[in-house]
Amino acid sequence: MKSPSILLRPVVLSLLGFFLILFLANPIFADQDQSEDRVRTRVVPLVFSSDNTQIAYGLGGVSIGAGQPQAALFALGFVSENDSSAVSVGAVNYRIPVIKNLYFSGLFYQSDMPHYRYFAGDDPSYDIRANDSMPTFTTLHLNDSVARVQARWVLPIGAAKNEDFSLSRRAILPEQPQPAISLHPAESGVSSIRFEWETYERDFQQSSVSSDSGSDVFRLKFDWDNTGSRLIPNSGGRVRLTSEWGDNKGDHNGRWRRYEGAITGFFAVPSTLGWAKQQVLALNLHAAHTPTWDVSSAQNRPPAYLGARLGGLLRLRGYRGSRFYDRSSWVYSAEYRLIPKWQPLAGLFSKLGYRVPWWQLTVFADSGRVAPYFDLRGFHQSMKTTTGLGLRILAEGLLVRIDFARSEEESATVVAIDQAF
Repeated sequence: MKSPSILLRPVVLSLLGFFLILFLANPIFADQDQSEDRVRTRVVPLVFSSDNTQIAYGLGGVSIGAGQPQAALFALGFVSENDSSAVSVGAVNYRIPVIKNLYFSGLFYQSDMPHYRYFAGDDPSYDIRANDSMPTFTTLHLNDSVARVQARWVLPIGAAKNEDFSLSRRAILPEQPQPAISLHPAESGVSSIRFEWETYERDFQQSSVSSDSGSDVFRLKFDWDNTGSRLIPNSGGRVRLTSEWGDNKGDHNGRWRRYEGAITGFFAVPSTLGWAKQQVLALNLHAAHTPTWDVSSAQNRPPAYLGARLGGLLRLRGYRGSRFYDRSSWVYSAEYRLIPKWQPLAGLFSKLGYRVPWWQLTVFADSGRVAPYFDLRGFHQSMKTTTGLGLRILAEGLLVRIDFARSEEESATVVAIDQAF
């Protein structure tokens, strides 16, 4: 029998505190409908439990609109009963006043997990977990450290060519109108180029054997978001292309290069349900390739947590993070998204001073695989598939995503911020 695996298991945890810990662990700032001069700040105590931390206690805080309406500051820290600890601080979407369409974000995260359940192997960070591999696990001591700086330049075309354009003014409610979509980037959508630098270190220790890994990474991203809403688009699509270069640290000093691309389409489903505000079919294709890959040496490939991988928060959600890792990956995802008119959370949280204007139900499926070569025919053989149900909740402008997924190996509960695609 296959025993279910829960990636995150809350015990005693206020829902908004839960939202905060997710936002701070994976910071993506959502568009706001607040007034230009309003700052919303929340500080919440956290109590939660997971397989890796046992019961943990912490404090999280977020300030949306701090200094600028489209920006946010956040911080989080916790300690646990098994001596695990983590801290994360950051700033999102800050703009230099004299440069209209250039936004800066930064993140620092550090954690110490003495009892972390991970894939067993001689070199946990670089062991290849191919499409036909079997999962084996062990308990390790894990230290993680991440520092990231991002500059996002919104190109002055499409929606951004208007003088009153602002990232904080896109539709986030089903009742808000979404603009008509053109197939030309100069006429519609938000096009942006992102420059990102990240330094990542991950150290494992098992008994008396230690394994150090990490990379200094530079990323160049192009994003054409040709929809009328960042969170609940009812038409249009999105194209994302990424090129990244990394210099490995530790025992696998060497350089690598990776390419990644994704295309997404959104299609409104004609509503015959009187109790539905919005119904949408969302389709996504994601592919990645590592041209510097060397099977005989890890020096010219990224560590698993940065490479072409499947499993975890975004792709093949029924498997744990980085379950499959190889030179290339290819995955399809589909979601049916429904926003009902009935909203039981609004009244409950308004008494606590929080805005929760809508929730969304989803049915989803992911299908894909990793491979040692970028081969379209090979990608479509022996594909792995996960299916599941999802819940999305908009709280204080942050979209919380909870997915319950099932694969042939295990069941998983995935919790994150923002839509999967």
